[in-house]
Amino acid sequence: MAFRHFYFKTLNKQISLNHYIQPSLLSTCLIVQKRTGTAKPKIKKSAAKTQKNKGFLKKNLLKKSVNEDVEPTLSTSFTKNKELYLPPPVVVLEEMLPEVYVEENIGKIYRFPPEIIPKFEIFKFPPILEQEFSPLPYPSLAIRQSSIQLTKLIENASQKSSAETRIILSGEMGVGKSALLLQTVNYALCKPWIVIYIPFAIKFVNSSYPYIKNKITNEFVQPTLSAELLKQIKAVNGKLLQDITLTRDYKLNKHIIKSNSPVIGLMDIGIKDISCAFQAFEIFLDEIGKNVNYPILLAVDVVNAFYTSTEYTDVDDTYLDPDRLSLPRTILDYFAGKRDFTYGAVIGALSLCHKPYISKPLNIALGLSTPSPWKQYPQNILNYAVGLQRFDVPNYSQTEAKGVLDYYCDGSSILQQSRDKLFQKTFIATNGNPRKLYLSCWKGL
Repeated sequence: MAFRHFYFKTLNKQISLNHYIQPSLLSTCLIVQKRTGTAKPKIKKSAAKTQKNKGFLKKNLLKKSVNEDVEPTLSTSFTKNKELYLPPPVVVLEEMLPEVYVEENIGKIYRFPPEIIPKFEIFKFPPILEQEFSPLPYPSLAIRQSSIQLTKLIENASQKSSAETRIILSGEMGVGKSALLLQTVNYALCKPWIVIYIPFAIKFVNSSYPYIKNKITNEFVQPTLSAELLKQIKAVNGKLLQDITLTRDYKLNKHIIKSNSPVIGLMDIGIKDISCAFQAFEIFLDEIGKNVNYPILLAVDVVNAFYTSTEYTDVDDTYLDPDRLSLPRTILDYFAGKRDFTYGAVIGALSLCHKPYISKPLNIALGLSTPSPWKQYPQNILNYAVGLQRFDVPNYSQTEAKGVLDYYCDGSSILQQSRDKLFQKTFIATNGNPRKLYLSCWKGL
């Protein structure tokens, strides 16, 4: 299409506007003109022809139904009305059971049992893992050496006080800390244990829930968040909690609950009446902590958010420390060993994805960084980090990476290149980092 020249007068000279536009930018200029092409109008097909075509299609369908040996063709990303993925591969480990955590299964893939997935839907998967599960036919994880080591620690904790097993998962960004914590929660649910799982601790401190000041304790209570947490715990552990009864009488505002009553009745009071939800949650933790029938796992992802200043403010508009919020302070008591369960473990996972919530005091207590002699760190936060055990999560080994890449290739029609070349390209480029390996395979980064 030819460009029409426009002229304007400047200093009594006619200067072409095209001289003021760079040639490389001409294609970006929008020039609207009336189309005067020679395109022919569409001609409607007659009814007789359409009937003939339909009959032709019916004959083809009959031929295909007779010929049963015809194999379906794979589709590409440009094909319409076709599935992009191949049928899911045969799962090596059909069910996630405690016995799968052995050395022989390193690098193999398992899927979460069908009866466990609804419980994760109640707790909600961590936001980071939701996008990584999206291209897979179902949520699945690889068995790693670190999975076996952590499982052994948890198995030993089933006969010990939770104060003796207080673990923080550490490692570089994308190494699989959240996935390893999810494996541990899955293991505990299959045993079974009573599980209290917090997949995103930031929502406890980012001022997204209402809070009220308790004048007696000078702490701030989050009633709706406490009721929501009680509801989730009840939905996941309801069958086990029916066997646990209260050891004494309790009075929650106008509600009176007597001893030997099921602990679920206490939870129902906190769920229905949010004014006493946090009080019910504290009593609930004390009561289940005394039971000797079921070990208890308290798992918190992005636990470093509990060791930083919160986004809640006091009456003088100063930011609150986490121990000024009743709910985070209660959870921190278990991480510090001030409160414990008779049998069980407390596990948290660090996160480097949310920089405002990276805790310098917690990193110093874990030996991940050195303190500065010119800076003073809050002692109240350091007190909650005493005695924590650090569990370093490494990158994929070659065996683990090969198992994951084989699973990706078997479950997708996209990754149809040579597996040896794919392994050499991705494993070397990503240094075995699980998240980088995922991005390089599915997003080409």
